[in-house]
Amino acid sequence: MCKNEDIPDKEYLVYLYISETYRVFRDRLIDDKDRLKFSEMSHQLLEDHLSLDWNLEDFTNTIFGDFETNEKKYVKLSSSNELIPRLDELLNVYNTDAPSVMNLVFFEDCI
Repeated sequence: MCKNEDIPDKEYLVYLYISETYRVFRDRLIDDKDRLKFSEMSHQLLEDHLSLDWNLEDFTNTIFGDFETNEKKYVKLSSSNELIPRLDELLNVYNTDAPSVMNLVFFEDCI
């Protein structure tokens, strides 16, 4: 969903890759111990094979989506604290036209 012109460099591509693998695999793990182990293993593999020197914490909560702006581009999203007001706004727009109202509370794991 991310177009080539929206990937400015190698680091951004790694953010995208980590985000997608975390969403597919890491999010299914049941406890913090397992999630940390997965993160450490992926970190080590990327450092070994891509010659990247990066901090694990920089990638742990990285997410991509197409709903932060009205451009509908699949891009790296802001932090959860900055993103929650946008999600609340989109929920209000949805609830205005929806046959049934959704009452949601957004938090980091939900996003």
